[in-house]
Amino acid sequence: MNTTHKPLLTEAVLFFSERGIAKQMLYPEFEALLDGMVATPEFAEETIEAVFVQINSRLYVRAAVFFTLDFDLDGHINPLWNMPLRNMAEKAGRGPDMGGGPIRLACLGFCVDTRYRPNLWKPGLRDGKSDLLRIKEAVTRNTLGILGDDRETLAVIQTENLQMAAEDAWYGGGNVVSPTARVGSAQPEQSFQPQPADSAPTPVSSQQSDERQQISDLRQQLEELRQLREVELAAERQRHQDHLAILQGELLDIKNELALQQKINLALKRDMAKLQNRSSSEAE
Repeated sequence: MNTTHKPLLTEAVLFFSERGIAKQMLYPEFEALLDGMVATPEFAEETIEAVFVQINSRLYVRAAVFFTLDFDLDGHINPLWNMPLRNMAEKAGRGPDMGGGPIRLACLGFCVDTRYRPNLWKPGLRDGKSDLLRIKEAVTRNTLGILGDDRETLAVIQTENLQMAAEDAWYGGGNVVSPTARVGSAQPEQSFQPQPADSAPTPVSSQQSDERQQISDLRQQLEELRQLREVELAAERQRHQDHLAILQGELLDIKNELALQQKINLALKRDMAKLQNRSSSEAE
């Protein structure tokens, strides 16, 4: 039996403006942009910050490459633009956790191949909200229509095998009864005991709910920025180690050249002494 397996990751490109994500598209649409088949007049004569993301079936970002694009007067991408986004995502280093575990991250200051550094940018805060949080929210909203690949979510439910939950279980109860059960067999309802006014829960106001959500968003932004800072520090340490290794190699080369030059000078001195001795002997 032949089975068709869907790709594990969905690829998309998100375009940023000054205030947030301005446009989203699946990767095949982006390829049409690269081929010049379509244009984006809203980006004409601009350099746009974009991010290539790989998303799993649970709507978690697994990789992100932050790159820039130059558009001409007609809204077409510069034909000289050429970046292997998929390859960069595969080789990217360990980035922050965006809900589904640490992602693979490639951005300015954190990229294996330095050739693409001029066309990269670094995520940060935009209009009071982190770019990483905006990406996570956009992916979760799923305006791209990404279909899940879980067998459980795609399984066909057989209605004849369903059991009907008792009405008191719709709001959190755990009782499940068979659809063939008689109404008269239900357990008698418990008598209602009014609670004192003092024990009634106080409803949370809309303002309090908004404030809690803002606090939660700020905490998440701080955590993402902290993780991104750790990534940047790790990249900086690696660059420092690489630079130090280069300097040590150059210093070793200089020492070797100096030792060789000293040997040459010593040999020249010996030859000069021999010539002087021979001249003296001939003069006598």
